[in-house]
This record gives sequence, C-alpha cells and structure tokens, in this order.
Amino acid sequence: MSEKKILEMAEEARLCMKRAVHDELVKKAKLGQDVIINRNGQPYKVSAAEALRIQEEGGEYETKT
Repeated sequence: MSEKKILEMAEEARLCMKRAVHDELVKKAKLGQDVIINRNGQPYKVSAAEALRIQEEGGEYETKT
C-alpha cells in the first residue's frame, strides 16, 4: 500500500472520529449532560453544550482555560 493511500485512510479515519464525537456531544448537550475533556493535561468536567461550542468554533480543548 502506498504512503499516499495510507495518509488518505488516516485522514478519513480522523474525520470519521470527529463526526462521531460531534454527534455524541450533540446528544449529551440535548440531555443536559456533562463531559470530561483535557485541559492543560488534566481531566476537566464541562457541560456538553460548552464542549460542543468549543468544537464547533474549531478550538482545541487543551488550549482553553
């Protein structure tokens, strides 16, 4: 398998995982639940609605304080 094909497959897998996480955050936000994210290397509890907002803005969890 070529390196290009491997990179394409890896990118497809990354996008699939991102969609799955987004879908789960939407479900949890509708239910008013919390999620655990990584902030500065530590687990941090936030509302799913907040995590969804951060994801949709393109932010990374570990850079928000």
